[in-house]
Amino acid sequence: MIIGGVLYFLLLCVNVVINSQLVDITEGIDRLVKQWSPLIWLSPDEKYMPLGVEEFLSHVHVADENGKNIRLSNSRLPSGYNSKLFYLVTKETLDSLKSDNTSHSVPVYAIVTHCSSYKSFHTSDKNNLKSDINAIYNKRENNFYFYVSYWTFFPYNEGKEICFLGRVPAPKIFSRCFGRLKTMGNHVGDWEHMSLSFAGNAFPDKLFLAVHDAGVYYQYDEKRRYFKFESKVIRKGVVQVPKFPQIVRSQGGHPVLFSAYGSHGLWASPGEHDFIRVPKLTDKNG
Repeated sequence: MIIGGVLYFLLLCVNVVINSQLVDITEGIDRLVKQWSPLIWLSPDEKYMPLGVEEFLSHVHVADENGKNIRLSNSRLPSGYNSKLFYLVTKETLDSLKSDNTSHSVPVYAIVTHCSSYKSFHTSDKNNLKSDINAIYNKRENNFYFYVSYWTFFPYNEGKEICFLGRVPAPKIFSRCFGRLKTMGNHVGDWEHMSLSFAGNAFPDKLFLAVHDAGVYYQYDEKRRYFKFESKVIRKGVVQVPKFPQIVRSQGGHPVLFSAYGSHGLWASPGEHDFIRVPKLTDKNG
């Protein structure tokens, strides 16, 4: 009975220590996530401000392609492949929703994924595994290996006006369309995001900025306290020619970003940014 009691006491102590370490790790990550959250400047003429998803859902209903209301049997939104058959339609006109000038805070959704600095956990080599397990047991594992994605939600994306000659997209001449203008890419519900990766330090090592169908990586310069251009991600070949700013500056530790008018693409600097060659599509920020 005494031995059993001692064993129970030892197990209890180990459990308390482990739980305490997990609390410290969680609190540390939570602190870094808040400390490095982005500071986003909206366009001065922006009509559709960021919104919480819960509030957004209170203003829409599910409909078919003809706009007919659909009653959901389990009160849950459709998901997966079948959700392509459904649409979210506003209960009121967009103009009436825009007339609501109520000022209130909106959430930024942060999703954290924990990582490990030890690559050999992806191998079956028992010697490498033993070495890494011993390192963690002896507290040599740095726990701030994680990445976080910050998501902001906008209720509506205005898309872009494109000039057409017949059915073919055509460039504007001296800012004038000699065919017809057609709005494309507009849709209800619009997510934008930025990600940071932490590699064992109290500051991030990389920043990823998603810009429409493209993206860009920046490397953090600890001495200069800004993020410097590293590489870009292009998914549409030669027609996609975004020229990304070379630096993402920070303010009080927060990366400073600029949201494009109407489409909300996030860029590292204000101004006009071309991101598609044909038809020419431009984001206007700041």
